[in-house]
Amino acid sequence: MKSFVCSLIVFIFAQNSYAEILEIYTWKPYPGKAEQLVQDMNEAAKIHSELGITVTISALSLGTTGDVDYVMSYEDLESWGSLKDATLKSTEWNAFLGKTRSNPSGELVDSFSMSNHDLLNRSNPFSEPGQVVAFFRWEPAPGAAGSEALRQGFTAAKVIHESLGARVETYQIMNGRDGVRDMMYIMIYNNYSHMASVNEQMLTNSEWIAFQQEANSQPSQAATLLRSGIANMAGYFE
Repeated sequence: MKSFVCSLIVFIFAQNSYAEILEIYTWKPYPGKAEQLVQDMNEAAKIHSELGITVTISALSLGTTGDVDYVMSYEDLESWGSLKDATLKSTEWNAFLGKTRSNPSGELVDSFSMSNHDLLNRSNPFSEPGQVVAFFRWEPAPGAAGSEALRQGFTAAKVIHESLGARVETYQIMNGRDGVRDMMYIMIYNNYSHMASVNEQMLTNSEWIAFQQEANSQPSQAATLLRSGIANMAGYFE
């Protein structure tokens, strides 16, 4: 119970510390039902979109076994609360839940929420076909110093990666079955060719090489990479 209360306090405090909130639901299709899962997601996204929630559907490739992310975006905590309430009261949404529960197309394998570190700019809408995202979930070193070191590292890495042509977004994990201290570093590309070009530049970029050397010289503040992968946009609803 103490752990739950502490997690709830962290969740509420962190939500108020940042602006935009994203909820990520990762689904694994049942055998032979991959197409139905995407169809179900598209139907759900249309309902959520009509309620005022922006939805992105991303097909995960490297780092997964064919999972699909259903991402819901809210402008801020107030928007999150009002739109969650509206969803619970929605006749269309509850009818959809009843239909999919009687004939499920996939298994929910993970879910969590996270807040955008950037108070001024919202997340990339993934409205352009072909966009690719590389994501990296990091666990900071223990203590406040570890969290601050990771945030500073994110800020420095973002400057370098964006100078090479990628778009970078960073997030604080709010809740979920894993650690709420984790942070997410996301690199967004126009397409796979763009991704290849940026990564090739990173191999010889002096600032990126120096950044890595500096990070490796401070093992006490080293973060742990928990998960990484690549996804491409499969649907966008606003």
